[in-house]
Amino acid sequence: MSDLKNNTEAGFTLLEVLVALAVLAVGAVSLLTATQTHITRISQIENRTVARWVADNRLAALRIGVRQPDVVDMLGQRWDVVVTRIETQDPDLQRVDVAVALSSDNRNLFKLTGFIDTAAGGLEVPQ
Repeated sequence: MSDLKNNTEAGFTLLEVLVALAVLAVGAVSLLTATQTHITRISQIENRTVARWVADNRLAALRIGVRQPDVVDMLGQRWDVVVTRIETQDPDLQRVDVAVALSSDNRNLFKLTGFIDTAAGGLEVPQ
């Protein structure tokens, strides 16, 4: 008889099982949220990296005098490039600001500032 009495007291109650499931559910939701945030941040870093490449390419093209379109395709995405030229105190030196944004989003992801020697080699900077 005593063996039967011990078996009925063994195990978890329904309330204990529900509390354990609730704790696991909260942990799973937290893990999924952290994973989604990580994926979003990695995507943002990738976009900023590509935007920097686009800006570097545009500044290099300006330095050698090659015209490029205002919308660039790179890595399967379209990028809007805005070039702003500012005169400096040196008439042979021009400051160039290159801002790059995704075409689908008008928010600038990267802005690069460089200088172009307009007198070097007789290159004429495209407008």
